[in-house]
Amino acid sequence: MSIWTTIESEFNAIVTDARSIPEKLAALVDLHGKAQNLSSLESAVTMIIEDTAKATADKVTEIMQAVGKL
Repeated sequence: MSIWTTIESEFNAIVTDARSIPEKLAALVDLHGKAQNLSSLESAVTMIIEDTAKATADKVTEIMQAVGKL
């Protein structure tokens, strides 16, 4: 399952659940923040991968730093 499919599934779950409108709005705002962060991360990783001047090991290190695993 892709990241964006997961976001869409979370959105649909929020919309259809029995929470109050304010609770749903808070959940949607949180989900929006997650989606924005993922979009930024996707752009950063794509730029790293497409940089032909860098060695693969350097790319791996940069990607790991970008996702917070290093």
